Formats: sequence, structure tokens, C-alpha cells
Amino acid sequence: MIASTDSSKNCHYDIIGDVHGHHLELQKLLLKMSYTMINGVWTHATRKAIFVGDFINRGPNSKGVIKLIREMVSAGTAMAILGNHEMNAILYFSKDKDGQALRVPGSNNLRLMTKLMHEYNGQQETLLDDIKWLRSLPLHLELDGIRVVHAYWNRHHLIKLQSLYKKGRLRKSRLKTLLEEDNDLQIAFWETLKGIELQMPNDLVIKDSDQVKRDNFRVKWWVKPHGQTFRNLSYGNKFELPDYTIPNEIISDYKVYEHTEPIVFIGHYCMGKGPMLASNNIGCVDACITTAGRLAAYRYEGEEVLTAANFIFVSKL
Repeated sequence: MIASTDSSKNCHYDIIGDVHGHHLELQKLLLKMSYTMINGVWTHATRKAIFVGDFINRGPNSKGVIKLIREMVSAGTAMAILGNHEMNAILYFSKDKDGQALRVPGSNNLRLMTKLMHEYNGQQETLLDDIKWLRSLPLHLELDGIRVVHAYWNRHHLIKLQSLYKKGRLRKSRLKTLLEEDNDLQIAFWETLKGIELQMPNDLVIKDSDQVKRDNFRVKWWVKPHGQTFRNLSYGNKFELPDYTIPNEIISDYKVYEHTEPIVFIGHYCMGKGPMLASNNIGCVDACITTAGRLAAYRYEGEEVLTAANFIFVSKL
């Protein structure tokens, strides 16, 4: 099982962006959208919350966020998909038959994994149970006229990724094989979770605000890339790119999401103060709670064209 559907035509959706462990802000956002606690679970009489992934790491209480979302999903008051941060946790805390992590991340993500482990304060069984639950979440959703994915919607990718699941759960053996092979499945996996990234030309030296040299940049996968400038095609990067045309030799052959396709909601891109609408049919709900200080949601009412008026925000506490 990789995709989920919902046929309740009268149910409107609140698509909630990357929470990143900010438990108090998430509760504040739910209250602002008139969710209430019923039998210990956040609930709305006529709406359902949809989490776009990256609800762990960076903030102070990832464990609490997992518990809140897990209880909502179990009760049917929410749905959730995986982001790259949940996948990092799955790959690190899941062990192969030799008792080794499926993947040990780089230093920055390893620090986040260590922090997450410390939040469980020695409750190893609880942590592993939550990781097992994360493996039951899909990589995308298709609901009533809308789509939800963490970073990049490509139907061919999503069909390929179905092979990673068995009986509704990501298989550790398939994930390990995926990581060891350099093939189309691996490309589909990481592009779905992290979007389309193009390599910088050798003669273009770009450094971010921390003076770290950047080797690639995220792009607008709903815009045809040929003839675009670096600046116009760039999306969700924390550095400025030059305003000259991208050479064709660095453009990969990715599927462009057309403006006639269904509405899709994404997270991942840390848009901060906006704009949150990437196009009339693509809404980014990641308002960058950790650095820009806002948590975002989009209140979908069944409209065919997205509107900025339907976004709702809370500030970091």
C-alpha cells in the first residue's frame, strides 16, 4: 500500500505543513482551526487533518508530535504521509538481519537522530514501535480531487515505489536493497521525498548564508526548465542564484507537472513568509517553523483553483 484514498465527499481537509517537532505550535494551530479534544484525540466534526510529512526533528518535542498524529490517524481524524525526515529515522532505527542500521546518515542528520533518541529517554521499545508505525504511512495520498506528496509528484515514480510496501508497510529488506542500488527506483524514492535538484555547473560557485558551497539547487518541477534562468527556476533554496540561462547539459529529464493536473499539496520547501502558492494547482504548506517561525495549514473547501486566503498560520511560541 503506497497510496490512500478517501471517498467521504462531505469531508473537507486541513493540509498541515512541516511541523518539525513543534508540538505546542501544532496544538495552537489545531485550536485555531476549531479542532477539539474528544477522548484524548484532536477531532473536528466536519474536517480531517492531512500531514504532509517532516513532522519530526529540529523542534523540541518530536515524540509528542508523533504521538499526537498517530492518535489522530488511528482515530480517523487525520491522515499522514512520510517526509524525508521520517524516512531518515526509519532508515537509521530499522535494523537489517545483522542488527545494523539500514543507513547511517551524515553528521547533521545523525545529530538529529541522536536528539530524537534522547527524547524517548531510554524507552527503546516505544521508539521502535513508533518507527514501525511510521513504516505504515504512505508516500502520497489521492483524495477528493487533490493530491498530497512531500516534495515531488510523478505518477510513474509512485507506481514504481509500490514495490517497497507489503501488507501496508515499508519492507526493511526492500529499503536496504534500494539503498544499495543506483537505479530508477532509487531516483524515484529520493525525488519523491526531496524534489528535483539540479547540479551546479563547475564554473558556478554558490555559497549559502553559512558560507557552505552548494553543489545543487531545488527547482520548480511545474515549470519547463529549458530556457529558464537559474533564478526563475529555483524554488525553496536558502541562497540566491544568478539571473542567466541554465545550460541544457545540466537539465535532467524530469516530468513537468502541468497546470491542468489536479491540485497537489507539498511541504519540504521552507517558504517562510511565502508566497505559499507555487501555482494555481500547487500549494506549499511548509512555512518554515524552525527558522521563519510560522506553522501553516491550507483549509481546502473543494475549490478547483487554490487561493491564498485559505492559508492559516500560527507563530512560533
